[in-house]
Amino acid sequence: MKKGNVEKPGPGLRTWIYSRATFDTEERAREIVRYLLNHPQFAPTHFGEYEPLHRLTSDRMEQAIAMVVNRAGQELDSERVFSMVLFERRRRPRCSYTLEWSKLPHEAFATSGYIIDEEFVREQGQLVRWLDFAFGLLSFHQAWYALLALGVETHKKNFLVWRTQHPRAKDPVRGVTTMRGVGVKLEKGIPGIYWGNYFGPFYVDWFGREKFETLPCVEKRWLDTGGIFFTTAPTPFDWDTPQARQLQQEVKKHLGADAFFDMETVRWLIRELEPIPEAMKPEQFQPPRRLPEFPFTVEAPKYKAIEEEIEDARRYFTGQGYEEVSVEGRTITFRDARGGILRVTVGAGGTVAYQPK
Repeated sequence: MKKGNVEKPGPGLRTWIYSRATFDTEERAREIVRYLLNHPQFAPTHFGEYEPLHRLTSDRMEQAIAMVVNRAGQELDSERVFSMVLFERRRRPRCSYTLEWSKLPHEAFATSGYIIDEEFVREQGQLVRWLDFAFGLLSFHQAWYALLALGVETHKKNFLVWRTQHPRAKDPVRGVTTMRGVGVKLEKGIPGIYWGNYFGPFYVDWFGREKFETLPCVEKRWLDTGGIFFTTAPTPFDWDTPQARQLQQEVKKHLGADAFFDMETVRWLIRELEPIPEAMKPEQFQPPRRLPEFPFTVEAPKYKAIEEEIEDARRYFTGQGYEEVSVEGRTITFRDARGGILRVTVGAGGTVAYQPK
């Protein structure tokens, strides 16, 4: 569901947290960075917004906090600011974290990801320690929803490869191959049921607490957040056993299957109809989902003029110490102090790519 090899899932136990909480002040950012560092077994050793990451030492903690706050982005547009900071632990157990918060009015939720080496959690005691750490993160993020699953599980349940019609396709009958994560927008429906599942207080109220009290599952735990965590198999590695698959379907039926992304229907219909029209999304190939009435609204994406976005990128990255090299169309190129090249493409479908020297 995040960046990475699009055809083969990377190893690791993933914790994806959907949140509307922000870390836009030094106090809030300091709290969560300290939480990461105060757990020596999982503490990151490196951080940064892009590769190459910086070594996270005591004298660079304030720099990490400043990145999380993203003061420069707030000064550009405090109502449409976004922050994403990468943290890595490059000693065993290896971990990678993506800490996100957002005020973008067209984004309902920011999704932060915390991944740990799956070999580490094969031992039950280590899995328990990781879960305790993850439960603390749910509290800091004021999570609405979260899933805990191996990469292979999320890949099977929320990753799709399909063929799309395209005017420049070599074979118009087959179209062109498209692939991405699907069904992962929480505001459009709950992504699925996995080995580990967390529903925050909002969803407990929406489904009804009594539904969770009688929920079929392997293990269930009410957390101090007011939400509930439950599992559908003894360990993350048992997610695809016949018993686990049956239990996952029972959970959906118990809560109402129409509240969850319907990958089976989407995959079947697309296989029948592909190549599908370029403008159509896979999520459209399922019956309407049952959605709660959210206490917020989501705007359609709005983009500034390209010239404005280029100027915003120029001010932001030169303010971060990068030297501008050139501008071509929607792409502005910078150089860092080490000679590395950063290319920023603005506008719809914009990208950021870094090439070290």
